[in-house]
Formats: sequence, C-alpha cells, structure tokens
Amino acid sequence: MTYLTYRVLERFTSRKVHAGEIVTVDVDAIMAHDGSGPVVGRALDRHGIHDLAGAARTVFIFDHFFPPTSAAEANLHIEARAFAARHGIRVVQGQGIAHQVLPEMGLVRPGTVVVGADSHTCTGGAFGALAIGLGATDVAAVLATGRLWLEVPEVIRVRLTGRLAEPASAQDLALHILTAIGTDGALGMALEFVGPAITHLRVADRMKIANHATEMGAVSGMFPVDRVSRKWLTEHGADLKYVGLVSDDGDGEDPVADLAVELADVVPTVALPDRPDLTRPVAALDAVIAVDQVFIGSCAGGRLEDFHDAAAALAGRTIASGTRMYIGPASATVLHEATADGTIAALQKAGATVLPPGCGACLGRVGALGDGEVCVSAQNRNFSGRSGSSSAQIYLASPTVAAAVAVAGTFPATGAGR
Repeated sequence: MTYLTYRVLERFTSRKVHAGEIVTVDVDAIMAHDGSGPVVGRALDRHGIHDLAGAARTVFIFDHFFPPTSAAEANLHIEARAFAARHGIRVVQGQGIAHQVLPEMGLVRPGTVVVGADSHTCTGGAFGALAIGLGATDVAAVLATGRLWLEVPEVIRVRLTGRLAEPASAQDLALHILTAIGTDGALGMALEFVGPAITHLRVADRMKIANHATEMGAVSGMFPVDRVSRKWLTEHGADLKYVGLVSDDGDGEDPVADLAVELADVVPTVALPDRPDLTRPVAALDAVIAVDQVFIGSCAGGRLEDFHDAAAALAGRTIASGTRMYIGPASATVLHEATADGTIAALQKAGATVLPPGCGACLGRVGALGDGEVCVSAQNRNFSGRSGSSSAQIYLASPTVAAAVAVAGTFPATGAGR
C-alpha cells in the first residue's frame, strides 16, 4: 500500500517520490490566524511583495485573540483586516478555531495540500488532506507563490485494530500513541493512521488524533477517507475530486505497520504537567490533588462529541465548590449544535462557564491560570506557562475524565477511569 502522503505529493510530480528528495507542490488552501496573519503581512510588505499568487486560496481566521481583550489584540485585528482587504483575502471572525472552521467550510479536501501558519494545522489530516503547519514567514512565501517546496518526509504508519472499551476515549488513544512515539520520535516525519479500527472512530476522534501529530514532532498526520469521513465531507460541501488518492473503505491491501496499537488495550490516561508524553493510567495515580480549574475545549477537545462525553460524565451532578469549569466550543457551529440538543444547558446547570468559540483558556487568555494553580484540561499542550502562570500545573485528560474531576474537585476522581 503506497503511503497516503506520497500519493498526494505525486499529484504534482507525476512520478513516484522518495523520502529525502525535494519537491515543489501547489497549495490548495492557505490559512493564517489573528496571531500569525499580521506577521505574514509584515514579511511580504517588508520585501515589497504585493502580487500574491495564493491570495484567492487564503483565509485569515481570527481565533487566538477573538474577541480581543486588549487594545494590542484589537490592533492585530485591524492590521490583519487591512492587509486582507488590500489583497482580496477572506477574513473569518467569531466563528471559532481555524482547525475546526476550515473543514466546516469545506476547505479541507481529501487528496489536497493545506498549509497553515499554526502547528495544529495537521488536524486536517483527519480528512485525507496533507495538512502542514508552518511558521508565518514560510506561509508568507506560500502566499506569494501559491506553492510549497518541501523535503519528502519519511512515514511512520500506525495501524489501529480493535475497539475502544469505555470509559477509554480518543484522547486516551492519542496520548497512548504519543507516549509510544515520544515528543520527538516522529520529528520531521509524516504519520499515517490506518487499520480496521478506523471505521469505529468518529470524525471528531480522528481530528483529535491527527491534531496530536505535531506533539510527536511530525509534519502531518493523515487518515484515509472511508464511508464515515466521506459522509461528513459531503455534508460540509467539500470537493471530493481527489478522494480516490486517499480512500480506504476496508477493501484494499492490508498495510505493514511501524507501530501497532490495539484499541482494547487503551485505558483512561493522564499526561503529567509539562510533558504531554509523560503519561500514566488514571487508575495508577495515588496522590490526591486539589484541582482549581477544568477546561474542556481547544482544537483538541472542543467538539460536540467532547461535550456529549463531558455531560454524560457529569450525569446531572454539580461541579465542586472549589473548582471552576470552562467550556470552549471549537466553533460557532459546535456551540449552536450543543445548544440545540440541550448539552450546553446541562453543562451550565452543573456550574460550567461557556466561553466564546475560539482558543480560549488553552492560550491562557480567557480563563488564565494563576500562580500555583492546578488544571485538568482536554487540550493538547501542558508546557509551563501554556495557559497562564508558569508555576501552574496542567494535566491533560479526556473530557470524560476532566468532567469527573470537576465534580470531585480533586484528581484523580472516582469515576475517572478508576
């Protein structure tokens, strides 16, 4: 079975590609957000580059600093809007996180190349796209030329078998894979997730797993497109012109794996502070720690299914008096759906505070952590200072575990995989 990554690249080379060679490809979609967009614009303006070949394929999505909480953040928006207006670039604001909004807009298409000025652009690999996060100046070059040159990466193929056993979730699976590979075990490589278990994973689950590819050092993390993801893509108006390059409906050749993961072996897991790959089974935790904050949101944990899982774990109970809980919808669409089906009301009844769609507490803006505080979060990063004070401690866990912790007010908590 030819690597999915290579199939996409061979769209442009019309020949077989090999790891280590340099290729140049057209880029089908380009993204920058309100933090990186101004940097992209300054780089191009500084060099007097005004004819932008990729402008029509570019979207600026305001998610990191929306709504702005300071004049400095508002000025970033003014700068990004002005640059976009000069070049005919589409601006999307108030709709949520780029990595959720782009697929919802039908702009992450199977078999295409997507480049974003954010490391978690790899989330788009859930839809069979070669989705790559780059620095802002690199994206400036892509915007100017409409093309990307890159070294063909080596590929790590992760074969998934079996089914997750409750209460284990896709977040636990992502942490399981991250622990096996390490934070630099896939440095500069491409990850591909294959195997019969994929059909049992929701689209939201695949997005969560692909989202973690960058935490392993990978440039991308791709899933083949099957009946489940094809249905989602069709519902969101995505062009399926190149879907044949990355399709797998379970009838093809069984690929050789570099890492085999049996989903039945995955258990509720927590990543200890400062290291997303320093994990422990929740059941193995001994010390009881008071928890100040729980966050269920971000581009890793802010989808409708995540809120369903959290509400189910709450089971009508209320959040502990010494603990605050924030809900961060990944998009306005997610917020609308979770409101319509009663999930938001259930979370609010339990005592949770709902944040505007966007990156929110993950970045330490709305819902920042203070000195020495402890947080259990369904986000993807827990480095020192990630979500506020550098002395705060962030544990990474699934929405199910995080919600159980919010009720108990301590970590670990009864019902959180123990």
